[in-house]
Amino acid sequence: MNNKIIIAIIIMVTLGIFAWLVDYGWQNRYGSPETYQEILPKTLTVNYHDEDLALKEGDVFAVPIWQKILAVELELSHQITEKPWPKGLIPAVKVQAFHNGKDIYFKMTWEDDHANTTISVDAFTDGCAVAVPLDANAPLRSIMMGFSSPVNIWHWKAEKDILYWQGKTNLQTVYSDFTYPFENEEILSVSIPELKSAVTDLLAQRAGSLTRKDKQVVQGRGVWHNGTWSVLFKRSLKTDNSQQDCQFPWGKHSASFAVWDGNQNDRGSRKSLSAWVNLQIESPKPANAQVKGSNSNTNVHKTSWLGKLGAFSLLSTANGATSESQSIEVEKEPRIIDITAKRFEYTPNRISVQKGELVTIRMESLDVTHGLYLDGYGINIKARPGLIGKATFIADKTGRFSFRCSETCGEFHPYMIGFFDVSPNNRFNLFVWIIGITFMIILGFVLLKGKQEKGVETNVAAEQ
Repeated sequence: MNNKIIIAIIIMVTLGIFAWLVDYGWQNRYGSPETYQEILPKTLTVNYHDEDLALKEGDVFAVPIWQKILAVELELSHQITEKPWPKGLIPAVKVQAFHNGKDIYFKMTWEDDHANTTISVDAFTDGCAVAVPLDANAPLRSIMMGFSSPVNIWHWKAEKDILYWQGKTNLQTVYSDFTYPFENEEILSVSIPELKSAVTDLLAQRAGSLTRKDKQVVQGRGVWHNGTWSVLFKRSLKTDNSQQDCQFPWGKHSASFAVWDGNQNDRGSRKSLSAWVNLQIESPKPANAQVKGSNSNTNVHKTSWLGKLGAFSLLSTANGATSESQSIEVEKEPRIIDITAKRFEYTPNRISVQKGELVTIRMESLDVTHGLYLDGYGINIKARPGLIGKATFIADKTGRFSFRCSETCGEFHPYMIGFFDVSPNNRFNLFVWIIGITFMIILGFVLLKGKQEKGVETNVAAEQ
């Protein structure tokens, strides 16, 4: 083989290895990439069924409607915000839901070998709860106490269920078992409020803020049978108090579920808890919806393009639409990125977006006041417990940008950083083009020089 060809091959291999090393170094210039699995929330579809349940014992588990509704099994974990954790863990709970256009129903089913229905000094009751954020755009957290955003919690207890459904709703006034001197009768009476439901309707916004609502609007009933609890919740889809009651219009919502096992001394924040679940509430579908749709389609086909323009104009006028409202409707929705900050890390600490993408960063602090300053964009967000910081911007600059905490939060504050990647990375593409062009120039130079030397040798041989 010609020495020049061997040299050209060596140069090509060397440049190829060099290009691979440069590419590897560029891709890993901030350390080896992290690998993690993103667990997406499950979806619980709330379909429409023309059923009205009165919460009789048979409605809880024997009604035929539950055989038509798909049950979603949710894995449960310990409530991590308070130790000691429960002695045991309820591993999973099955949840079903439907609505009849007026009320919404949730059914929770889980296995429990022993039904704990009484409370004493060293005994606790079984229970379960449903939590729904009051704000549809609230960041989802799994501590079920409405951290940074209020939630409506429906808490069912087996002890209250026994009292309420046995008809003991009008309890007599209870007196202390002693009297002070010179008293004819006990004047410091202890009263028990009237029990209006087996479910306590609560509000919460961060730990320690659990508050009983003045107006209780949720009903529930539980039945324990053959080692299984089945609990049914019932509440109207919409109430007249949107400030304290979660509302259920058609569309997407969120909910979380929890279970207390009294046999394992569960009480208060000691419970088994699910991650947040997407609720997809389907609207009632009229029987003549398809017929109307077919007629409207036929009319559309018969309408000329000029008629379509006129119809569009009339439709906009009839709906009260303006050019401003239409522009809002067609405006691109931002991509929402939720970041949690705690000393001394962001989660997630690496974010990847596309160039030109509309981005909303929402940051929530889990301990002290934190900041997020995004280099290259000048974005500065501040968040403290109970107050979410957010900023919306267009990612119009490509490359990798670091973000760091802009609020002094402790001794390791300078090391609280993350990275914001916007692709395509033009700098890297330019670098690859330069390497490729350089390689072609060198290869062309080698081939041209070899051709010239071959011509000289041919001329010398002809002269001889």
